[in-house]
Amino acid sequence: MGNNPVITAVTDIAAAPEDVWKELTDFASYAQWHPSLSFVDVPTDIRPGTQLRAQVSLRSEIDGEYSFTVLHFEAPRRLAWEGGIPDVLMGQHSFLLEAREGGTRFTESEEFSGPAAVETVEPARAEMEERYASYGTALKERLLSRH
Repeated sequence: MGNNPVITAVTDIAAAPEDVWKELTDFASYAQWHPSLSFVDVPTDIRPGTQLRAQVSLRSEIDGEYSFTVLHFEAPRRLAWEGGIPDVLMGQHSFLLEAREGGTRFTESEEFSGPAAVETVEPARAEMEERYASYGTALKERLLSRH
């Protein structure tokens, strides 16, 4: 990772990793639970190399449609994608699901790289950490509402 800024949030969810994985990878349903991400024209077959398109809505200047490339798709343990603005600011976003007694430890993390990484992420670190924690909470609430 080196000097690249990383934002991480950990959420414990009272659901099996398989159930968390199923919700996490139901990209077409993100708009129903995720506070700022909705996927567009989701492919039916997801694997490393798959391109995903998503609308990001943070009520900021970075709102818009982005493309992500799936890097890892290892059910029900690890999902990662990469996206951003090449040669400016890229993010490698990952999700790790670990079985714990009574459920799943869900770790969402993003490593930022590129010339604008430090100057973009560091001033907004606290806000970004809160936002990432809210994503884990939203996933947790979605799963709890289904059981």
